[in-house]
Amino acid sequence: MLKWIGRALYVMIISILSLQIYSYAYYSKLQEYYNDNVSEYIDDDTVFLNGINTLMGIDYYRESPILYEYIKDDGDFQITVRAYAIGIMSDNTYYDGFMILVNHVLIVEDGATLEDPIIKINVELDTNTLMVSEELTNRGSIYFDSLQPFAYYNVPVLFLFDAEDYLKVPNQDAFANLTRIEVEYSNREVDDDKNLIYNESPLFLATAVATSESALNKDATLAINVNDYRLRLQFENDVPSEIEMITFNLNDDRGDMNPYNWLIWRTMLVYVLIVAIVTYLLFFHKIVRERYKTKNYGIRKDGSKSVDAEPIFKDIEYKNKRL
Repeated sequence: MLKWIGRALYVMIISILSLQIYSYAYYSKLQEYYNDNVSEYIDDDTVFLNGINTLMGIDYYRESPILYEYIKDDGDFQITVRAYAIGIMSDNTYYDGFMILVNHVLIVEDGATLEDPIIKINVELDTNTLMVSEELTNRGSIYFDSLQPFAYYNVPVLFLFDAEDYLKVPNQDAFANLTRIEVEYSNREVDDDKNLIYNESPLFLATAVATSESALNKDATLAINVNDYRLRLQFENDVPSEIEMITFNLNDDRGDMNPYNWLIWRTMLVYVLIVAIVTYLLFFHKIVRERYKTKNYGIRKDGSKSVDAEPIFKDIEYKNKRL
């Protein structure tokens, strides 16, 4: 009984590990694609958003009109902030939403351009609809560190959808409104507890109403209407037709990730080989060894075992010879 419990436990562990290894292999594929096709084009909206469509599984984004735009392309603290309407399907359900993209960041401190600053994008809503740490709140954040590997949460893009735990108000046919966008930056300095230190003044602050808060770049004209990004209500079907794609200026271009599938195959083949070796050593090696040890044994008439193997050393028999 214990033997079967051990085997079942082993199968369970292997199954869980298989999912984790596959996830690792899939992220390796995304990372390689991001490095080759996306990472160098953060400041090119067309190329970068094509990469976002590909990596994030976005159905489309609306090229124009843009929901929100702020550009500061001169001085010591430059930044571009844009919000694009997007559509996505998750768990066989279609959702509308928008993404806030931050790029063209250039920061000059003490006369020197800051290399690879860490960017933190914060948003604030007028209702607690964002699920953060298993609790609904009206504030959400995302970090972007260009020196870290690609991850869904490590891009200079923050996503908001008309879905539960995002913008939808629980138990109501209503949605939270975006009231604030804040972009902070860090030159990678840390405090005594190894926490990042962000500049006292945000790099950018956009609000729906004027505020006396300080920021290196400010805008008090933030206004994103729910109907501006809930485009599916205007389609004949959930999926826009070719004519609707053109009419609404939607972009569904995606790159080809098939050439990177070998990363998954390589990882999984190595994993399968390791599992096969471990399984053999745990469950079959002893059986094979015992069979090998006994394969040259015979059975006497009285039931006892007799060795049929040829001896290594033999006595040499000499025949009588006449001299």
